[in-house]
Amino acid sequence: MNLRKTQIINAARDLFIDKGFTNTSMTDIITAAQISKGTFYNHFTSKSECLIAILEESRAEATLLRNELAIGSKLADEDILARQIGVFMRINKERNLVRIFESIYHSDDKEIQKVVNLHHLTELDWLSNRLVEVHGEEVKPYSYEAAVLTFGMIHHVIRIIVGSGETQFEPERIIRRSLANIKAILPNMLRTKEVSISVEMLDSIRNNIDLSPLTQAALISEFELFIAINSVKNNPEGFEYAVFILAELQKETPKYHIIQSILPGFRQTFEKTPVSGVSKELAMHLWHYIKIAL
Repeated sequence: MNLRKTQIINAARDLFIDKGFTNTSMTDIITAAQISKGTFYNHFTSKSECLIAILEESRAEATLLRNELAIGSKLADEDILARQIGVFMRINKERNLVRIFESIYHSDDKEIQKVVNLHHLTELDWLSNRLVEVHGEEVKPYSYEAAVLTFGMIHHVIRIIVGSGETQFEPERIIRRSLANIKAILPNMLRTKEVSISVEMLDSIRNNIDLSPLTQAALISEFELFIAINSVKNNPEGFEYAVFILAELQKETPKYHIIQSILPGFRQTFEKTPVSGVSKELAMHLWHYIKIAL
């Protein structure tokens, strides 16, 4: 993601929160981003594409932060899982994305519906896989249904608490309670071997989720372009991280565990800089690639 595109996305996000998606025009976005109409169309064909980019950016950042939380921890650690679930809720709150979701909930735009649905399915697929890592391979046939139940409990409990007017509550406490309930339910699912979501349904759902990672060559190309940006060159610590990662990727047998260990530092050195969005996207691509490679 280049700097101009990030500028447009940030302007669009603020407008969608303040005015709602429907009441925001492309002219509003162009004016707020302080760009020309031609520059806007170089990156997006519509405000719907801006919205899609905002949703995908938040999902990518959640994936990145969840991976960072797992560094040096056991995948079966229930505390790590609770904190990972909390990441996306925190991002939604910090960026006020709930307002955006509410404004597009009844949208007739098929492309937006497709992205929102993909957003939802990807979250369920992630939690389904994590429940297997925490509770063992034997729960795999029931893990997707357990993921649906987990998110259902969390979201409905929070909705009721907020609806009651309560503002002081700890989301992570609700997450932990929901995970404890699922832990108690799973033995019964294993015993009865009954599920509402069949393997065929699950395969069909997962076929709609594109999780293809970039190739090693594509990652090398992305880092070469990143290093050439002036804002990167002017950040000595970040530049050093980027050069090191690039050199490691160019090796015949990269040491992925080393790259993995320094990725949080790489991302953090570019926080609140003009290339913050680009560095996060690079880190996310690397995490995805390493997960497949290992």
